[in-house]
Parts: sequence; C-alpha cells; structure tokens
Amino acid sequence: MKTQRVGVFIILVISLIGAGCVGQPQPPSSLSATVSLYGDLENLDPRGEVITVWYPASHEDALLAMLDRFNATNRWGIAVRGEHLENSAALYERIREGTSVKKFPDLAIVSPGYLAAIAAEGLAVELTPYLKSRQWGFPVGELEEFFPSVLEVGQLSRPSGRYGFPFALSAGLLFYNRGWLRQLGYDHPPRTWEEFREMACAASDPTSGVYGYEFTASDRTFMHLLIGWGGQMMSPDSTGYAFGESEGQEALVFLQALVQEGCALREARWEQAEADFGAGRVLFVLSSTAHIPHYCQVAAQRGGLDWAVAPLPTHTGAPVVDLFGLSWFIPPTTPRRQLAAWLVIRWMNEQPQQDRWVSAYGHLPHRVLSPEAQAALLEEMPHYADALALLELDAVVEPAVPGYERCRGILGAMVSAVAEGEEPASRLKEAVESCQATLMGP
Repeated sequence: MKTQRVGVFIILVISLIGAGCVGQPQPPSSLSATVSLYGDLENLDPRGEVITVWYPASHEDALLAMLDRFNATNRWGIAVRGEHLENSAALYERIREGTSVKKFPDLAIVSPGYLAAIAAEGLAVELTPYLKSRQWGFPVGELEEFFPSVLEVGQLSRPSGRYGFPFALSAGLLFYNRGWLRQLGYDHPPRTWEEFREMACAASDPTSGVYGYEFTASDRTFMHLLIGWGGQMMSPDSTGYAFGESEGQEALVFLQALVQEGCALREARWEQAEADFGAGRVLFVLSSTAHIPHYCQVAAQRGGLDWAVAPLPTHTGAPVVDLFGLSWFIPPTTPRRQLAAWLVIRWMNEQPQQDRWVSAYGHLPHRVLSPEAQAALLEEMPHYADALALLELDAVVEPAVPGYERCRGILGAMVSAVAEGEEPASRLKEAVESCQATLMGP
C-alpha cells in the first residue's frame, strides 16, 4: 500500500471522524494509567486501524519509504497515512489548534522542546505502558540491545515519564583534514581544547582566507563547546538552566579568543563551512554524525581529500558526546488508535528496520546493528565507525523542557555577539536569564 503524499487532508478528516471527538486527558500519574486512556491494553485488537502521522518535511522521503514497508508487511493490516509539516514549530502550532476541535493526528514527530510543551499540556500519552506491555512491548531482552544513552531521549522530568521515543538521532563530531594536520606535524586529532587551539592557529592564515576552525553562530556550536568544557545545559532536576556556570564562560572566552587571534571564522550557514572544508580552506569543523554522508560527497568532489572524524575535544581529553534529534509521540485519541501508533514506533525500532534506517539514511542506530549491516555500512562509509563508537559513551542529551526552542535562538544570538567582540560574561548572564524566562512556555 503506497503511503499517500497528496489528498492527505481528506484522509485525515475521515480517519478522525471515525475516531470521534476526543478530549485532553491529563498525563497518567503512574503505570496504573486509567483504562479510559489505554483501554484493556493486553486485550486490545488494533487490526484494520487507519492512522495519520505528522512529520517534518526534512525527513519526508526517508520516512515514507519506511512507512510503505510497514503498510505492506504488518500483520494487523494497520494503514499509516503521512502528512508533512514544515518543521517542529509548525507541527506544534497545528497540535495546539487541534485542541479547540479536539482532533489530533494519531502519531507525530517533534523536537524535544516542543515535545515537553505538548506533554505539559496533556497532548501526549505516556509511553511506558506500551513499552512494558507483555503483549505489545519489546520481547524480553530486546531493550538490552538499545544503547543506554539513546533510551534517555524522550524521557521528561516535567511531566515525569517517557512521552517520546527516538526517531532520528545525531551526535556532535569533529571533522578534520587529516592530510593537512600531518603536514603541520601532528599525528592525531585534538583531544583537548588546548590542542585544538594550537592546531587551529598553526593552520590559519587569514590574509589567504585559510582558517583552523569555521563555525556558525548557533545553539549547537555553544552546546559542543559547553559539554567539551564539562558544563551542562540544565540543572539535574531540569528546573533551571545551568550553562551560566564557569564552564559556559570558559567556552565563550575560548571561542572569542580563537576569532580575535585569527584562528577561527564565523559563517552564516553551515553549508559554507562544509564547502570551505571540502576546498581545503578549513582544518576543523564541529558538525554532527548526520553530516558524514555530506562530507563523503564533498571529499569525493574534491578528489581524494584526506579527512577523518573524531570525538569532540574536551578540557580533560576524555571524550563526551552530545545526543540530539527528533522523537515520536502519540497524542490522546482512542485506545485502539494509540496502540496502532505504538506498533509503528516499535516496528521502526526492530532490528531489521534499524539496520535499513541507518544504512540508507545515516541516522545513528538506537540499538546494536546486526554484524552484516554494520560491516556493509563501514565498508561504504569507514568514517561511521567513529560515530558508532560515540554511542558507547555517556551522553549529554539535548534539553527537553518547555520553551527550549526559544532558548535556541537566544544561544545563537549570544554566540554571534561574543564572536563579534562583546564581553562573554555579561552576554552569558543575559542569555541564562532569557532562557530561564522561556521555561514556562514554548
């Protein structure tokens, strides 16, 4: 059954009429969630359900190819229809608009800040009852195949529980010109920020348009630096932002010094940094595992560019990883439709689908790949071995709190101001206060 890309609105209306007008139940307070929300879960029959998934347009081709396979192979005869929205912000607004008429999609994909806001408003169901169900959860022992850091994604502290499950994940990664680094006399990538600074400055010649490091003024740039300096975005209980501590200031002072010394260049778009790296004008770029396929293409166009990837530098030299990406969530509809939506999530995370998802689209796996799939992947993209190794590390997971999407812009403005010469401490203090003010809303 081909996943539909047109006429989705009509299908959505029909499917929602079939579901009836549903209310907004409050998040369950424990695993003994009400039968009115989950039904008699172990005895539900999801056969023949037709459900709609909303997803960001950037992942359309990859997701629809997978959903076509689900529609053709699932044993319950569940049919999934897709509708794309521009991004997580647009999806969040559509979800909120749906509260007035009490109509929602059956399944959706969103970024962590919006997930937290949606869950706080009672517009997502807690997923643990499905995950732990004898009938519908993963078979005994399968959860042990998931990377512990991955299972942190989708866990919220306000409200407390698992309201999301990973969809497409990436992690921070250092991309470097290995051949150039060897010419400079170094036999390994930088493990510490001091090594990073030394190598970047040794490579730089601003008069020739050559720099050791190129970056964009974004929240992601700050996150890479912050965790590398040992800092955290949030307090342990996620009630406040913690990036204003000394580690945050050290990260900004470090970045500003690189710029002022002519060792780093800020660009408006990450695509420019990627192009400059491919042209041999930049030694280092801090990017993500999701961009490995892009850099493979850039290197091929360059014709034999000798490049490699490594974990992000840290102040101690011990590697860390920041994990970020989108999550599935299930809005409250009816018990049968919710169960059908969960079965899509479970199917996407089974071994064969994870092998295909990673091999075809380059996202990080959520569980250990099969030996055959991993061997084929590394033969095609040897650099991916370093990406897989990151999943064995303790991870700093992207904040999942209401308002974080607004905080992203604040962090980007802070990085931009510091790169232009403004005093790091005052800009950091202002950013913390502004982000703190967003915690009450998206």
